[in-house]
Amino acid sequence: MSRLWHGAIALIATVALVVQFVLVLDRDGSVVNFFSYFTVESNILVAIACWLVVLKPERGGTAFGILRLGGLVGITITGIIFSTILAGAVKLDGVDWWTDKAFHYVVPAMAVVGFVFLKPRTRLDKSALWFLVWAMGWLAYTLIRAEVGSPKYLVEDGKFSKVPYDFLDIDAHGTGAVAIVSVGVLVLALAISTFYIRLSRPAVHV
Repeated sequence: MSRLWHGAIALIATVALVVQFVLVLDRDGSVVNFFSYFTVESNILVAIACWLVVLKPERGGTAFGILRLGGLVGITITGIIFSTILAGAVKLDGVDWWTDKAFHYVVPAMAVVGFVFLKPRTRLDKSALWFLVWAMGWLAYTLIRAEVGSPKYLVEDGKFSKVPYDFLDIDAHGTGAVAIVSVGVLVLALAISTFYIRLSRPAVHV
């Protein structure tokens, strides 16, 4: 069951990523922008981890733990923030609508359900928290790129920004507000990480 479930996650995420990437190329969009979305990077991590789980459900090791926890936390945050803050900001239709739902609802929900309810579950320890280097690196890259370059993201219908998510727009909200949001997301990531690490430990019977 675990292999089938994670195989389905991997397939859905991979197809959505490939289809959306092809659409970007077809529309002469920015490939750099595409791979700069936290959502896209999280789906990539989940897809890779799930394909590896399919090949070996009881896979372990520090490197895989970092990949697994990074994907899980990233995709969980993606689902939470999109459904509570970003959903509906940009109206989509056709294939874009379907890939959007895969990225923000289907893959996050299936990834969480798969880890929480299906076994064998990847054993995680505190070393897996090294995934935060990726998360903080993404934030630094996003904010620095907005200052030194001129990226253009559609964040709402008719509204563009130099960052992929409006709540990180320093020009619109100020440095203090963006710093508070960033710290808040970091705290959320640590809380979610703690939950997944504790859940991965076998129950102790006395």
